[in-house]
Amino acid sequence: MPLYVARRNTRAGLYLPMEQNSQSPSLLFPLTKNLERSELDELIRNELEKVGVTKESDVQAIIDKAETDYEERVKLDEARKELRRLMKLRAEGKSLIQIGNKKWKEASFRPRSR
Repeated sequence: MPLYVARRNTRAGLYLPMEQNSQSPSLLFPLTKNLERSELDELIRNELEKVGVTKESDVQAIIDKAETDYEERVKLDEARKELRRLMKLRAEGKSLIQIGNKKWKEASFRPRSR
């Protein structure tokens, strides 16, 4: 089964949180531009074998969990940045208008002539 790593431009490594103790430490694999999927898969399997995880289903579960945790962290970080941007605009006294699902932009209203 091939290993798929969602690589963003800013992603520097793959973090596998294990039990985080001396017998089963967390693992970090640096991602370089020329590292292929098969090489990364082999590195991960070798390191997991060293800590005693050899069952294929356990290996896949660990890798899948690491990937979902990474995507969750990225989405939370993006949401925090967007919230800070919107709150800064509100603090400056600007109006916001919703342009889609969870999409906001600065609103500009022309004054009405009376």
